[in-house]
Amino acid sequence: MSELRVIYHVAMCPDCGSSDVTREDVDTGDGLTETALTCPRCHTAWPLACVTDFPPSPSKAETT
Repeated sequence: MSELRVIYHVAMCPDCGSSDVTREDVDTGDGLTETALTCPRCHTAWPLACVTDFPPSPSKAETT
């Protein structure tokens, strides 16, 4: 059974590099709302975090 991890994104705009980032709820267009990081400078928005089933550290077989 795999466990899920939440990986938070850096609060720096991936498009323009600005650290002037805000956190707000954004309508995804399909009736859902998601908390997103947004850049007031270039208007880029990206998720606050992603959920993954990657293990927290490599298994012993992957390190040898």
